[in-house]
Amino acid sequence: MTIHPERRRRIVGETQEQKSHIPVRLNILFIIVFMLFAAVILRLAYVQLVEGEQYRHELEKFSIRELPIPAPRGRILDTNGAVLVSNKPVYTVTYVEEEGKDIDEEQVADRLARILTVDAEKMGTDEELLKKTIELNSTLPVAFGPKETEELINKLIPKLQKLPKVSEVEGMSDVDLVKTALYVGLRVRSPFTDQERKTVQNALKAKMSAPGQSSAFDGMSDTELLKSAIAANVPLKLTLDKDDRSDLVKETKYQLEKLPSPAELGTKSDMDLLRYASLFGLEINLKLNDQQRQFQWHKLSLLKEMRSSHLPSYIPRRVKVNITDNERFKIEERLSELPGISVVLEPVREIFRDPDGTGFATHILGYTNAIKPEQLKEYQAQGYNPFDRVGVTGLESYYERYLRGKDGVEEVHVNKNSETVERNPRRPAEPGDDLVLSLDWRFQSKVEAILKEEVEAFKKKPSTPKEFKDAHVLVMNPNTGEVLAMASYPDYDLNLYYDRKEFNKRYATEILPNESNRFIYAAYPPASTYKPLSVMIALQEGLTTPTESINDRGGLKVGTSYKRNWKPGGHGIVNARRALQVSNNTYMYEMAIRLANRAKTHWSEQFSILDYYNAQFGLGVKTGIDLPGERKGVENSNLFYGNLADAMIGQYDLFTPMQIGQYVSTIANGGYRMRPHLVKEIRSGTTDPKQPGQTLTVIEPQVLNRVEIDPKYIKVAQEGMRMVTQPGGTAYRTFAGLPFTVAAKTGTAQTGQRAENAVLVGYAPYENPQVVFVVVAPNSLRDGTSSSDATGPVARRLLEAYNELNPGVLTPAPPSGTATTTTERSQTTATAATGSQQSTTR
Repeated sequence: MTIHPERRRRIVGETQEQKSHIPVRLNILFIIVFMLFAAVILRLAYVQLVEGEQYRHELEKFSIRELPIPAPRGRILDTNGAVLVSNKPVYTVTYVEEEGKDIDEEQVADRLARILTVDAEKMGTDEELLKKTIELNSTLPVAFGPKETEELINKLIPKLQKLPKVSEVEGMSDVDLVKTALYVGLRVRSPFTDQERKTVQNALKAKMSAPGQSSAFDGMSDTELLKSAIAANVPLKLTLDKDDRSDLVKETKYQLEKLPSPAELGTKSDMDLLRYASLFGLEINLKLNDQQRQFQWHKLSLLKEMRSSHLPSYIPRRVKVNITDNERFKIEERLSELPGISVVLEPVREIFRDPDGTGFATHILGYTNAIKPEQLKEYQAQGYNPFDRVGVTGLESYYERYLRGKDGVEEVHVNKNSETVERNPRRPAEPGDDLVLSLDWRFQSKVEAILKEEVEAFKKKPSTPKEFKDAHVLVMNPNTGEVLAMASYPDYDLNLYYDRKEFNKRYATEILPNESNRFIYAAYPPASTYKPLSVMIALQEGLTTPTESINDRGGLKVGTSYKRNWKPGGHGIVNARRALQVSNNTYMYEMAIRLANRAKTHWSEQFSILDYYNAQFGLGVKTGIDLPGERKGVENSNLFYGNLADAMIGQYDLFTPMQIGQYVSTIANGGYRMRPHLVKEIRSGTTDPKQPGQTLTVIEPQVLNRVEIDPKYIKVAQEGMRMVTQPGGTAYRTFAGLPFTVAAKTGTAQTGQRAENAVLVGYAPYENPQVVFVVVAPNSLRDGTSSSDATGPVARRLLEAYNELNPGVLTPAPPSGTATTTTERSQTTATAATGSQQSTTR
């Protein structure tokens, strides 16, 4: 088809006109977009460059932080609901690093030290003060005169001249490298193998001539051991790990490079010279008077708390707890001069005191403290804050997971000066659970008073050894395992842990000597209190019968040695019951010989029989008491023939008072080993002290095992213990005239020292035991003195006190025909107990 030329020109023209409009539109769109972007960029530039400072200040006006609201710890109550441990509010000085501020912490500590009273800090030597100052990167207000500076420089020059060149470090032997590192004050990772350490210790001991010096090396750290060996010129053979050597080379070279040459000492400040003097262990005189020295120790103690390295920087550090109102007012007046310092209200524990104002239940309740740095990760994994306090000893520690509450959370708005503008609680704190104990505070307090009075009275007797310093009393319910009283004398007030000044003043004399819970940590020979078990073992193993008698002429030959009875000339004819009544040794020696003769191969295998029965009664094994750190006593490693005889009279293995209490309870209740416990209920915490919380848990009696001894043989032991308190018994005078019956056993333990231990155990009433008692008085007797002289008055008075507070409990059993036997009652208790009853197998 042919198109007319004119028509073709018109079509081409229209097409070209359409194409020419597209670039124009794109250019217009591009210009619009460009202008919009330019406007945004210009605005951003204006906001950033012109108004940036203003917006930054606006942003800094407020920041939001989430802080924990400490939850109150649960209370500890006695069996009747009396509050033994509660919380009281105190004011605490805290320090926290402020973001964006460079705080002169040493200056803050100096100002605080002028406000806060000195907490009886123990002052050390000038060398120790200087070392502490350097550790905290602090300074001392010292200014030496030209003569003193010159003397110090002259002391330093020989030390610096002995230093090797940096270039020589690489080629040193391992021994020389370690010596150099120690010389310039570096810490050296232990280079010893076990054999090398022992070799060095022996070499050092060989150089010591004074008695007692050699034992100091046994517990010495490897660093101190190295220093001692170098000082004594003991030959050393050390081989460092490749990586350890490489690290030590770098550290040593760095330290050498930092030290000045002798010629440069004249340009150094007095404080720098003192740092070098401390590094080389030179004797220092800081020219401070006592007041200045005490102030510096005080300042450093505050600075140390402010710089607690184990806490994140945003977590407040406790600088001082429980400040006085006067101290608080002074701090608040000068807060502008104390950046980072705050005074906050926080709860601390308040412990009940005895009526005379002395400590109460010291080794039961325990105390709380800040989390130790080495335990921080463990506690944080359990949801704790680094600032929290945790139980350290006693029930506070054992029941920590119940006593701790659940922290709340509050939203805190602070301005750029770290001043709180607004607080918004997001989640309230939930108090911890309350513990209800099995003991009555009145009885516990009375036992403590009795123990104190009798110990002090006994100390005044001319025959009492000067070594006699302490005594311990345990009272239990044999049917439930409930601890009714647990007292040591001397003791101390647990409130001291929350009063730093008094704590520091009295720690060395009152707290440290009596801090250990001897009921579960210390072990003593049971002495003749073990004899009831010896009789039961002899009867159960068929070594004798209840009616068989032996003639005691004052002792018996055991192996190659002659072992004597405590009574010269002996007790004459004795059987199982009378042997207990008069505490006859010869009878026990005879049973030991018969036990040895029964051995299939060798008599030493018979020790396992004793261990077997011991464990059934709770001796030599953990009792299960709800206190932390219980120990199993001390097992004697000797297996000589004569040791069997020693064991049968309680002069072999060592047991804790708690184990002895469980053992006597097992005899009293007819053969059931009950788990001892202090807590009988756990209740939900409450903010209203007058309103008890809901009972969450009831601690039921728990039978750990039934002893594998025929009940009729247990009855023989019970009857023998009853005869101890009757005419002719070793404790007759102690309990004569009481309105209830008592079964008991005395014991005098030879310790190998000048003084002997007195032990007295028993239960009452004999027909229906309700209380078991254990009295231990270490180092209270001279040879020939009766154990009941030291322990008897305490035991008698505590039973009288219990009877007075609980009328009718210790009174005689109902008329014949209505009373249940010991065995029947024990079986009922065991059946009702929720704890699993498990018999120990041989």
